[in-house]
Amino acid sequence: MILIFDYFETLLNTKSMDFNRGLYVFWENYYKDKCSFEEIKKLGEDLFQVLLEKHKKGEEYPFVEEELPIYAEKFGGEIVTMSAEEEADFLMHFNDFELDPNIEEFLKKCSQKHIPMYVLSNSGFRAEALLEILNRFGIGKYFQNLWSSADFGRRKPDRDFFELAIGTALEENPDEVRENIIFIGDTYETDVAGAHLTGIKPAWLNWKNKSDENGWATYDLASAEGLFEILDSGND
Repeated sequence: MILIFDYFETLLNTKSMDFNRGLYVFWENYYKDKCSFEEIKKLGEDLFQVLLEKHKKGEEYPFVEEELPIYAEKFGGEIVTMSAEEEADFLMHFNDFELDPNIEEFLKKCSQKHIPMYVLSNSGFRAEALLEILNRFGIGKYFQNLWSSADFGRRKPDRDFFELAIGTALEENPDEVRENIIFIGDTYETDVAGAHLTGIKPAWLNWKNKSDENGWATYDLASAEGLFEILDSGND
């Protein structure tokens, strides 16, 4: 068995999200003497519309690589560069995350069983920053690799993005086969569909109790506690 996890609302749940919380700190640190917060907020809103248009086409809009240069172009000064730690700080300013104890216990049990685990995330933030946040919650140690669409350029359910993770996982675990890979995620249109279309088993964290109209989910789970069904299914 190999497990590949989604990131947001799977490994970490969002208690609240407000981009302007992060943008305000960014403005105070870099642009307070160049523009008002209302001005930078307006640009942020405009760039959010750009992000939505890119997402409709399955493309990602990386925050550091593509967005930050636009702030410098608009308001002057050097282009802000961010380390993975600074990018993680920014992300955590506007996302109030929490870790479900069931997720933590599940990861621990999988690690004890020596089950290889990976993460494949749709995010405008780089993989290093996402891993930094997992490390802050004490669970980054469980994963052999993490990929973000910010680095790849395309978003789930893009087949090539899935194949990047699948190919690496199989190469690193040559005794395993594609049919033994389980993808765990919360979003049907990206996680369940992408896993199904690449021939791996979807485990759907179906928080909102939606209907699996296509019958694609190998596991249809109402909560993270249901993940333990995977370990009890005899596939390991």
